[in-house]
Amino acid sequence: MSRVESIDVLRGLALLGLPLTNLIYMANFTSGSVADSSDKLGASLSFAVDVLAHGRFRTIFSILFGLSLCLFYEKYGPQCISKMRNRLFVLGVFGCVHGFVLWPGDILLNYSISGLLLLYVLRLDNTTLVKLAVCAVLIPIFILMLLIYQSGGIDFAEPTQVDMAPYGFFELLEFNFYNYLGMLALLPTITLWYIFGLMVIGVLVYRAYWQGNGGLSTPFSLLVLIPLSIFGSVWARLTFTESESLIFDLFNWLFAIPCSIALVCIGLNHSEQISKRRSILSAVGRFSLSLYLLQSVIGVWLFQFAYPMWRTNFTQTDYFLLFIGLAILQLALVWWFRRNAIRGPAEIVFANCQGYLNKRES
Repeated sequence: MSRVESIDVLRGLALLGLPLTNLIYMANFTSGSVADSSDKLGASLSFAVDVLAHGRFRTIFSILFGLSLCLFYEKYGPQCISKMRNRLFVLGVFGCVHGFVLWPGDILLNYSISGLLLLYVLRLDNTTLVKLAVCAVLIPIFILMLLIYQSGGIDFAEPTQVDMAPYGFFELLEFNFYNYLGMLALLPTITLWYIFGLMVIGVLVYRAYWQGNGGLSTPFSLLVLIPLSIFGSVWARLTFTESESLIFDLFNWLFAIPCSIALVCIGLNHSEQISKRRSILSAVGRFSLSLYLLQSVIGVWLFQFAYPMWRTNFTQTDYFLLFIGLAILQLALVWWFRRNAIRGPAEIVFANCQGYLNKRES
């Protein structure tokens, strides 16, 4: 069980880190822009977030998602496939509601469909899975690179003018509807395959630790993979200008992978020490669905209803301080849930929906 608890800790860390970049897109989904800041602190934070955080947390989450599916399959055997499908179907419904109603940057539907695809490759051999992971990760990036250079080497979308007027409820629904449809249009060609490739990597990590002779060593992770990731992102950040930010994003996606694999392997290598401490982060991982939806509720309320002027005047420093405050709030909420033996509200609804589907099939 110690490795399972370490996975919960890693999932908790990844979940708490998601708002560090997501808040910017909650403020201005169409461009994800930050107000210009001439102070050195803001510029340093922007550079650090791009190099150390951008793309890392979602990548870790995707790898852990694939790994967790393998653990579920190992625990219940092939007969659990229908239950896993029901679980992923309910997750997809949550994602659609989240994307159309709250925030079009939803990732749950993507995870749901990617997980369904993963069920069909769980029993393939390692060599085939490695080839599949490489193709699934690289082909969407290659397609985007090709489109960028065919369009003249610049990003497709120009930053839009941000309206500081607060949204009404129906205006927000209309905004979410059209933008989430645009996100769904990217699923079949780009984002679905990339996330699916990361989940396949999670399957390979699972096999290395649960079916093999151990995965990557901690020294190799610390001295090779993490520096490779950081130096690669630094190179991309310094090479591509602000007008080429999408190209930087593509390279950063790639360089996020070795760092994420390293962090997952370090967590699994030291699972005994982690499980002894029973960190609150493991509880954060178990409340991940409720906390993920809470992040959207708070972000949308702040930027679209309560303080719409923040969309244009928030600097990177402001976003970082808001992220710290949101992280503290989530940790306090999880502590209260755990102290009072309360399940997360989203987890309760999710379990009931899955239970209903399971009963219909039995």
